[in-house]
Amino acid sequence: MKSKVTDAELQNLPACVQEYIKLVIKKMRYRKKVRIEVMAELAAHFEDELRDCKTDEEKEQKAQKLIEQFGDAKLLAILLRRAKKRCRPLWRTVLVRAFQAVSVFLIIYLIWFSSGRPAITVDYIAECNKLTRPSADESLNAAPLYQKAVELLEQHLKSSDKILDLMLSKKYEDANSEQKQPVEKWLTDNKEILDLVVAGTKKPYWWQNYKSTCGSDMMGVLAPHLNEYRNLAYSLCWRAQFRAQGNRSEEAFDDIKSCCRFGRNVRKGDKSLVEQLIGIAIEAKSVQTLRSILGEHQIDSAASAQLQKDFEQMITGENFVISFKAEKLCWYDRIQRCFTEGGLGGGHPYPPAFRKMAEIYQGINVKKNWFADYCENLGTAISFLLGLSPGRTETLKSVNGLHDFLDSEFALKTPAQVQTQKAEIDKRVKQLTGRNFLIRLTVPAFEKVFEISSRLKTEVEATTTIIALLRYKQDKGQYPQNLDELKQAGYIKEIPIDPFSDKPLVYKKTDENFILYSVGLNFKDDGGQVGEDYKGKVKLWADEGDAVFWPVKKN
Repeated sequence: MKSKVTDAELQNLPACVQEYIKLVIKKMRYRKKVRIEVMAELAAHFEDELRDCKTDEEKEQKAQKLIEQFGDAKLLAILLRRAKKRCRPLWRTVLVRAFQAVSVFLIIYLIWFSSGRPAITVDYIAECNKLTRPSADESLNAAPLYQKAVELLEQHLKSSDKILDLMLSKKYEDANSEQKQPVEKWLTDNKEILDLVVAGTKKPYWWQNYKSTCGSDMMGVLAPHLNEYRNLAYSLCWRAQFRAQGNRSEEAFDDIKSCCRFGRNVRKGDKSLVEQLIGIAIEAKSVQTLRSILGEHQIDSAASAQLQKDFEQMITGENFVISFKAEKLCWYDRIQRCFTEGGLGGGHPYPPAFRKMAEIYQGINVKKNWFADYCENLGTAISFLLGLSPGRTETLKSVNGLHDFLDSEFALKTPAQVQTQKAEIDKRVKQLTGRNFLIRLTVPAFEKVFEISSRLKTEVEATTTIIALLRYKQDKGQYPQNLDELKQAGYIKEIPIDPFSDKPLVYKKTDENFILYSVGLNFKDDGGQVGEDYKGKVKLWADEGDAVFWPVKKN
């Protein structure tokens, strides 16, 4: 209460009365407006009783007696507070009682909410290992051979890291002779490493047992050696270039085919998403290297025919579609760790688990005090209670609905179809994910992943077509007028379709050569104009421009 208000009401009263009234008002602990009213009433009462007193001494004595009659200040404050409460309007009483009831309910609910804990009932890492392992004997698994190659590579890593960096950062055709010489020597000296990879690619399967750094938590699953797999793949491609340069085209093609099988081993089947993407990258690197070799060296028709036949055999019945079955198991594991089991909504969110998931995704370690944790629990509890935050049952339904849509509908669409139906697809995804914003955040990545798989399919089919066109030229002395003529002559079985236009790949015969391209990521024909990255260098799959497979463009 402001001091100026106190002075205005009590200035004519003895000091002992002023102190007593102030103490009563302080102990009353009620609304400010009511306390001002009570203070005025007490002041008026004392003024009436002391009006007949002639001297200050007489006022002081009578005031002391009145204070004694009123009794203990705290007790008087309680009685006055109760009296004022009884006199307040009915609507105010109802409002206060309702507020008290809601507060009690929230406290009880928060205690229940905070006491709940997730129940870990399924080991989804074990389930994932069952999913990814084929029904095959261990002798058919390429993983042990790749593992030995990785171990040998790691032994030489300190002395060869600059060479590996060069192979990863530069294309063979962009490196000068001084850079190529130590790379060629390193590849020769470490032939054993690449021989192990080649031996592994002759195995029909590749699988590994997933292990977690966090018990059975799938968020802690490691994908060991995938980075080294990339190093091995680039090494194979560089060796193929050196062999082609030395007129050893058959050995060069063997390396290309081995690299292609290497990538296929890693990606095919219901593997984790990161393994599939690494496998795609390896396979794409192999066909890009092959096109580079074909652009630099003259290959006789017989060797080209055998190469085309081998590639066609490798891709016969090939499924380039990404599998999300392992990712679905990962979501199941997230649900059992981020929600309690049973109760409202099948189980309510468990804030610490959501926070841990965010920390792992973002690579941060957020330290919070007890008050922040309390606020987070309270906020999540209220959000769940108001229906703003979905429960376990609804989240599980969203995960199943989204993955069913991806497997049965989205996976069957080409990028061109996705582009034209984007508004409809976005609406459908929004309906499936509902209020599950955490799931919705991952949806854009699905579209990008399917796009990457379509790019690989396009590159493989385009490369096979290029081999056929080069054979046709060697046999007929000129390139065909169109791809239909190439098909009619028996050099290809089907005309390759560009999934980014849903039309045949664009083929144009020029005076001395030909151009073959996809309309690329902008879904429009730019007339064979190549795309570039932000540095102005040629990029096969750029945001603008066409994906030109032939002629091979150089910086």
